[in-house]
Amino acid sequence: MKVLRIGYIPLVDSALLHVARAYDFAKAEGIELDLVRETSWANIRDKLSIGFFDAAHILAPSAIAACLGLGSAELPLVAPVALGLDGNAITLSKALYSQVMEEARAAEGSLASPHVTAKGLAKVVAKRRLAGAPRPIFAHVYPFSSHHYQLRLWFSAGGLDPKQDLDLVVVPPPFMVESLTKGLIDGFCVGEPWNSFAASCGAGHIIHRSRDIVRNCPEKLLAFREDVAMADPDCVTALSRAIRRAAAWAIEEDHIEDLAYLLSHDAGLDVPIELLCTILDPKREPELKTAKPRLDPASTVAYPGQADWLHAQMRGAGQIGDLPAVKARAAYRPDLAGDSISEIPADLEIEVLGPAAVV
Repeated sequence: MKVLRIGYIPLVDSALLHVARAYDFAKAEGIELDLVRETSWANIRDKLSIGFFDAAHILAPSAIAACLGLGSAELPLVAPVALGLDGNAITLSKALYSQVMEEARAAEGSLASPHVTAKGLAKVVAKRRLAGAPRPIFAHVYPFSSHHYQLRLWFSAGGLDPKQDLDLVVVPPPFMVESLTKGLIDGFCVGEPWNSFAASCGAGHIIHRSRDIVRNCPEKLLAFREDVAMADPDCVTALSRAIRRAAAWAIEEDHIEDLAYLLSHDAGLDVPIELLCTILDPKREPELKTAKPRLDPASTVAYPGQADWLHAQMRGAGQIGDLPAVKARAAYRPDLAGDSISEIPADLEIEVLGPAAVV
């Protein structure tokens, strides 16, 4: 039995790894998964770098940055599959939410529109500036993350400059709600369950799900150290098959409670199982504004075209300079999963629904 040590962050979109282990999809491929919980994306990167992990649940832009040596020493990674799309949300403190919505109601358009709420936020920022009050502080999970870029897209719809009008800070996902409760930040963008947990305990309000801004946004990859993958590519392909089978299991409605239990106990998500069931239930998600990640088998394909969009966002954020987009594709290796890719199918194309984006 081949043993693979894989790092993960306690989020709903780590689900497929836990399903693959708990329901023996990996074992059926001759693989034993040693899943190690981490608290921050920096820890994931660093432990991959020193070889403590063979592979990891990792932010897609972070994998690209690691391959390019951005923010740390160059770390060649290869991702045969993705671990889902979407799944983030933007949550505001109760005070900021009330202020933004009050200003947004005076604008034309639906309060469900990121354009309208961004203009409300811009008015709040302007009033704070006139009053000599501190700028709002927003947290995201890592500089190279879709969360960072989704916040920037929302801000831009209101004409806000993240460098001039707001303060952006990094907070690990498990500490977002505590930081909001203590008043250390005014809002955040993070993956579930932390948005829904903040709302359920009265710490904040979800103002937008990430797909209100960017639909089919690339989120996490299962990324291997390149040396590990190339030493045993058959194992990489085998685990990719196990992940696909886990995805087929995870989207069955009859498995919602089992998956919630698995995330609570095996993945260590320290939130009520009932809340996880709500997040995972597609019938309740629109009503409660939860942000269930897309976990179906089609969403696990590591399309290199997704790297092009992420490269554009990284460039727009001033992170990547003039590095060509082709270099950003290096981490995406669907061939290692046995996939032959030409282009992203229509139902998986990235669609910017709210503010204009760099494309």
